[in-house]
This record gives sequence, structure tokens and C-alpha cells, in this order.
Amino acid sequence: MQEAARRKTSLLIIYYFFAVAAIIVAVYFTVVLVFGSREGLDPGLFLSVVIGTLAVIAVGTLIKIAQLRQGGPAVAEMLGGLLVDASTRNSGERRLLNVVEEMALASGTPVPPVYVLEQEEGINAFAAGFNPGDAVIGVTRGCVENLSREELQGVIAHEFSHIINGDMRLNIRLIGILGGILAIAVIGFGVLRAAAFSSFGYRRSRRRDQGNAGMLLVLLGIGLIVVGYIGVLFAKIIKSAVSRQREYLADAAAVQFTRNPDGLAGALKRIGGFDNGSKLLVDKAEEASHLLFANGVTSFLSTIMSTHPPLRDRIRRIDPSFSGDFERVEGAPSTDAVSLAHTGGEPAHFVADSDSIMDSIGAPTPAHVVHAAEIVKRIPSEVRIAAREPFGARAVVYGLLLDEEEHVCARQREHLQQWADEAVYHETLRLVPMLSLVSAELRIALVDISLTELRRLSSGQYREFRSNVQHLMEADEHISLFEYTLQHMLLRHLEGAFDGQRDAHKQVGSMASLRPACVDLLSSLAHVGHSDVTEVEHAFNVGMRGIFPKSKHVVTMAEPSLAVIDGALDDLDRAVPKLKRRIIKACIACVLADRQVTIAEVELLRAVADSLGCPIPPLLPGIPG
Repeated sequence: MQEAARRKTSLLIIYYFFAVAAIIVAVYFTVVLVFGSREGLDPGLFLSVVIGTLAVIAVGTLIKIAQLRQGGPAVAEMLGGLLVDASTRNSGERRLLNVVEEMALASGTPVPPVYVLEQEEGINAFAAGFNPGDAVIGVTRGCVENLSREELQGVIAHEFSHIINGDMRLNIRLIGILGGILAIAVIGFGVLRAAAFSSFGYRRSRRRDQGNAGMLLVLLGIGLIVVGYIGVLFAKIIKSAVSRQREYLADAAAVQFTRNPDGLAGALKRIGGFDNGSKLLVDKAEEASHLLFANGVTSFLSTIMSTHPPLRDRIRRIDPSFSGDFERVEGAPSTDAVSLAHTGGEPAHFVADSDSIMDSIGAPTPAHVVHAAEIVKRIPSEVRIAAREPFGARAVVYGLLLDEEEHVCARQREHLQQWADEAVYHETLRLVPMLSLVSAELRIALVDISLTELRRLSSGQYREFRSNVQHLMEADEHISLFEYTLQHMLLRHLEGAFDGQRDAHKQVGSMASLRPACVDLLSSLAHVGHSDVTEVEHAFNVGMRGIFPKSKHVVTMAEPSLAVIDGALDDLDRAVPKLKRRIIKACIACVLADRQVTIAEVELLRAVADSLGCPIPPLLPGIPG
């Protein structure tokens, strides 16, 4: 899917080039017509138009990109979304949060914040963000109030497909770059307003030249608006070209995710029979139309160049028996019961191999969803409640890091008492007994739940929190794999939200240059789950053959350490998506070489996959070990 997104980006660039060229030519002829024609092409005027038009487009793009710098939350707020409080008593919102939490844990991603577009009665939804770490889910009020749990689950599964398959980053970039080519129309409306002011001045003046200036401004404004709609036309073509097929793929992934075609098909049928359909009323709906679950705008151009396939076509791909007629609907009963049709109850028991785990990346199964719901139930309710708000989320993380050795724990508590928020410190002490009941395999899921609320901290609170986490980890002068994974998750998914920096590096398309990093990473993985030297070497060689199957060179393992893993992951993060999947598959093969999986291996594998942008769903019960 990420490779497909890259191909779509290339197509976008081609369309964008033609759009800019057409706008430049149109602006030139507009200026010539308004200010007087000349014989032939005026190179000086044309060059001025080229420079001016490119400057306007560039500035418009930069302004829009700056507005979207915060990623998913910026898009949600642009569309009028309000963050749903984790402590909400509204049954529909509670059901929505539960579904999103289950889907996130099942797909191995942090639980995203959820926004509701309160003023929107149509049934629609979206996912937005630069990566799974800063993603948000947004739904309309109509979606919350008019869908059953099964139907809501189908919609949310569709949006999670966009999150875990790399669609969101392209979608946000699309809003930014299209903001530039739409800037000409905005300037045209500004010129018309200036012309209106000029005309008012003319009526109060007898100066003919002032009246002529006003008329020229009117003509120029109208011309720029017409030219601007060339940008609108190309924007719709671009969004349609990159979005329609992805909606079919996301529908298919959602059905595979839930194994319940009736849920997603039911949501689409409900849109077709609903008075408000999927339409959004907010002015910014056109800009974000390609992010939505279904068509959010209705106009002539939106119909012939829609960002979404027709509802009937989408439904028939899911439910071939659909007649094409929509029944008029008023609403749907609310229910908080967990319902996954055709899943067979408990997660399936199976012996995993690297192929089956790789197949689940970007395509979690219903068994993963059921398992995620079970994970949530196994976490003590007091801890779950605390993790779902910023105050308690900090206390949960602090509590997970407190050492079992009393003398180390005493030093950690002393530090927290001095440097942490007083109320958070006391909340940490209150939660410690309950956190001791959280089994090792649930710790990462608990951190995933906490990440949503930790993103709501102020900059000062986050700096204090990060410093305290670092001190708690170093208190025993040894960093465990869980501590490493936790720190990695916090830095990857929170750092960008608070410092605004997003890593940009040149991608590597050759595995040869990444060989040393692969050796370092697989050496560390092999040592984590195996104590016998022979088993360590076997696991390492299994992993290396997965990446370099034809290599005949004898490879010497590196000395394992967390510093070595860090360096290796920094290098491997530069790999193109196709190579990253090979690396992940080799890591899984290394871990499964002895057919046993330890908690330590799971935690390190989660950190590796998270770092490379390939989130792995939780390993299901039934894997040996």
C-alpha cells in the first residue's frame, strides 16, 4: 500500500505540473485582455506573470502547510471537530471511543484521539495525520447517533485502513499543495472587494481615471476568479485520481478486519437512505473531501469528478445481492455490546509463522479485534479510567516504571515527590497496587491507551513528564526492554507533537548499504530470546537469510546492546517501504526461529516495527511460548 501511495504521488506531481502551467497561461492572457493587448507574445510580461503566479502559488501552499503543521488535530479543528472527552457519559460517544480503542489495539497502533463534528447531521467520518502516532479519527454527530455498533465498527475499520496503510500523509499533503493553486481565486475575490471600494470612491468623486481604475479592478478580479477555477478543476481531478481506488481498497480491508460485510454495507446503505446523506455543511468540506468516508460535498463538478466511487458500486462489491434501492431510514438503536459477526467468539488458536504475521500488518483480522477487546477487559477498570485522561495517564506511565527492588523504587518515589506534579505523584501511589495486577503482556497496550491523553499535555507538562520518565528508567542503571520500548513509543509518537519537528531524510532503495544495520538489529533480536549459543546463531542466520537469501558471505554477529539497536533503527528507517517489510519479516523469522515467543521478544519486536512505520497487531494466544 505504501508503494501504491508513492505511485499516486508521482501521478499527483504530473497533474500538478499541468495545473500550474494552465494557470500561468490563463493569468497571462487575463492580464493582456484587461490592460490592453499587444502584438505577439511579450517575453517580459510573460516572465513577470510566471514569477508572480509561482510566488502566489508558493505562498498559498506554505500558508496552508503551516496551518496543517499539527497534523490530524489541525484537520479535525478545521472541519469544526471537538475532542471527545474520555470521561463522556454520552452513550453514543462512549460506544465510539470503545470501538476506536479496540481497533487501535487490534492493529498495533496508538489509540488516536477522537473528534466529533457536532454541527454535522450527515453520516461521515475521516482519519487524518502524518503517521499513526499523530492520527485522529473524526466522525460527524450524525454518524454517532444514526449507526448501530456493527455499522460504526465497519466505518472505523475503513478509517483505520487509511491509518495503517499510509494514506493519511498523502491526503494532508494534498490539502497543502492544492491550497496554493486555489490561491488565485482567493486573490480574485479580494480584487473584486477592492473594486467595490474603488467604485464607492468614484461615486463620491468626479475623477474619470479613478472610475477607470475601478472598472479595471472589476475586470481583473473576474478574470482571476475564472482563472482560479482552473485550479479548482484541477484540484478535483487530482483528488479524484488519487482517492477513488483507495476507497475500494479501504472497504475491502474493513470487511477483512471485521469479517462482517453487513456492518460496512449497512453504514453505506444507511447513508443512501438518510435525508442528510453524508453531506458536510462546513465551508472547508471541499478542501478535505478526499479524506472523508463518503462524499461530503454536492455540486456538479463533485458529481462528475467525485473523490469517492458511487455508493451503489461500493455496496455491491461488499454485498452482491444488493438491489440498488435505498430504504428510507430515521436512525439506529444504540448498543454498547461487543458484536463481531462470523468471528466464532474467541480468537483462533494457531501456530504463527513470519508469513502469517506479515499478512496481518495493515490487515488485522477479526481475531485481533476480539483479542483487543479481551485485553481491555483484563486491565483493571480503575487503571483504564486513569489512562484515559491526561492527569492519570502520566501516573500510569510512572507506575509502570517503578522498580520491583524496594531500594530502587524508594529513590524513584523520592524523585517523583520532588519533581512531579503533586497530584500526579499521589495518583501514581494510588495506582501502584492496581498496576501490579497488570500482566506483562498488557503493558504495551496500556501505554498505547495512555498515549492519546499524553498528547493533550501542555509543552511544560510534557517536558517535565519526559524528564521524569528518563530519570525513572535510569534509576537502577539498567534499561530493560520494556523501558526501551516505552521510551521509544513516547519519543516517536509524542516528540513531534510538542517540538513540531518532523524527520526528513533521503530514502535508501538498496539493501546492500543497510547490511551493517541489519546485522546489528538481528544480532540483538537473536540474543533477546535465546540463551544457548547455538540457538542464538541459528536465529540470527534465519533472519539474515530472510534479507540476503543469496549471500554466501560469513557474517559475524554484533555485540548486542540497546545503543546498537538505536543506531540500527535510525539507519533502517531510511529504507523505502518495500525494504522495510523485508526487514520486519526477517526480524519476525528470527524471533520465531525456536518456535517460542517471549514477552521480551514481543516488546522489542513492537519497538522495531513501530520505528519502521509497520505496526504489528498483537500476537494472538496460541503462539508457542
